[in-house]
Amino acid sequence: MIGRWDQKQTDEKVLYVLSSICSISIIVLVCMQILGVWKTAINVFEPLLGVLMLIQTIQNWKKNKSVAKISLCAAIIIFGFSIFVFVIR
Repeated sequence: MIGRWDQKQTDEKVLYVLSSICSISIIVLVCMQILGVWKTAINVFEPLLGVLMLIQTIQNWKKNKSVAKISLCAAIIIFGFSIFVFVIR
């Protein structure tokens, strides 16, 4: 892992760190929503899911464009759904 980390370009490292931060934030927010600590946490973690999908799209674009396109479609659907839920509430 350390050897591979040193071989990665700066933009790949930044995307990996952003992806990790989004993932951890989503897990914490989902737990808060489930436990009832913060009843409207869904308004925050739904857009974060979209951001995470966009980051994955960027990461996969060079490796596998068909997977990246599916990830991009999923991100657009998630953003649309989160806007829809936010407007309805």
